[in-house]
Amino acid sequence: MTGTATNSATDISSLSDWKYKHNESDTTSTPVIAEEGVATSIELEKLIPHIATYIEQKNYAESKKNEAIIIKLNMLETKRLRNPLDVIIEEDSEGFIARTVDFSLFGCGDDRIEAIDALKFEIESLYFDLIEDDNFTEEWLSIKNFLIELIIDS
Repeated sequence: MTGTATNSATDISSLSDWKYKHNESDTTSTPVIAEEGVATSIELEKLIPHIATYIEQKNYAESKKNEAIIIKLNMLETKRLRNPLDVIIEEDSEGFIARTVDFSLFGCGDDRIEAIDALKFEIESLYFDLIEDDNFTEEWLSIKNFLIELIIDS
């Protein structure tokens, strides 16, 4: 590279010597470190937008990794659904939580798939428990009716 200093004894010993030798009054093209092959500050300044873009992309990817996502659940473990069920999947400090939007039920897991599978199991278990009896509060009867309409029992 042009305008860079090397590490020999005859090299420029200071920034002011370099400026004097090159008739420079500003520091825009001064060597950053007195080593062979080191970029000048102008060359480094050209890299700053690329470095900033890279950092922004990494930060964006990190933030997206922790964002909640919504999926449509079409099947349980052994049953199909007439209509897709909206499920929100969120990451917490211990793993992932998958929860239904239509009623209060969730599944947990170390990853998204495990959380979804746990939720499928919970929905199906609740369905089987609710169809055995009608002696429930209005809230549970409402959930029971919702699940009866949602789940294809064949």
